[in-house]
Order: sequence, then C-alpha cells, then structure tokens
Amino acid sequence: MEKYLVAAALILASAVSVPKFLAPALDAGPADERPTQQVMAVQQDTGGRERSFNPLDGRKARIEMDRRGHFITDARMNGRTAEVLVDTGATYVAINESQARRLGIKLKNSDFKYKVSTANGTTEAAAAIIDEIEIGRVSARNVQATVLRDEALKGTLLGMSFLKKLRKFEISGNELILVQ
Repeated sequence: MEKYLVAAALILASAVSVPKFLAPALDAGPADERPTQQVMAVQQDTGGRERSFNPLDGRKARIEMDRRGHFITDARMNGRTAEVLVDTGATYVAINESQARRLGIKLKNSDFKYKVSTANGTTEAAAAIIDEIEIGRVSARNVQATVLRDEALKGTLLGMSFLKKLRKFEISGNELILVQ
C-alpha cells in the first residue's frame, strides 16, 4: 500500500510541476526555434551545495572528492561491503587475493598467469568476474576484474570495467556522479 501512495504522490507532483516547466517552452514557439534548457526538479539545502533530485532521472550515486583529490567510497561487491578508490586510469576493477576470497572468488596459483604493470612494479595477476558491484542505487553485473597478489595491492580500485557499464559518469565540482 505504501508504494502505491508514493507512486500517487510522484504522479501528483509531476502533474503539478510539468505545466510550470512546459509553459515557457510552449510559449517560445516551435522546438527548433527555442533555446534548450536544463530543468532541475528539486533543490535541497545540503550544507551550501546544490543537489537535484528527479525520480525519473534513473539511478545516480554521488561520491565526494576527499582532500587529496580522490574519490573513495563504500561499495557492495557480491553482497560484501568494501572501501574502493574510483580509478578511471585502471582498465579493470582491481582487487587482491584476500578480497577475492571474501567475495567468494576461488582462485588457484595457476590462475595467476598474467603479468601486469602497476604503480608498484610488475606482478602476477588472475582474471575474475565480480557478479555484482553496487554503489548506492547504481549497480553493475558481471564486472571483469583483475586479482593481484596481496603484497601488490592493499586496497580496491574501481576501474573502467565497472564505469563503462554505466550510462555516464562525470565530475561536477567536487563530486563524481555515476548515472545508470
């Protein structure tokens, strides 16, 4: 019953808001003669930062830049929470052996057959698939990952194999915005 009330409220809010947004556009003439404009549905007070929310926008996640300029957040991988560093320079999601075990990824020594270059030098790696990665409301399934030896990688890097599954990602001010 609660979900029907929420749906009804959204429909009512849209019915009230849409005419206000469309009226200036309809008065401006044919579409090819009007300037395009971007519409923000709701402005919230978020401690001095502006945020928009539109339930029709799809799923979004926002990650604040830390004081070092990195985008670090918690993600759920195969149902387990882990801190990740978003790294657009990494081709794949990169995890270490211990993290792979926590995620239920079973590897043998013979799986570490690839040589990869990292910021810490050359090391052995194995290929793996992470069933699901979620950040807030954004998720991706069957994400390619590279598993490195524990001594070669301390944290988890969220690379392009995750990001390219999204509709888009962008940096706006001090935020990384993921859109699905």
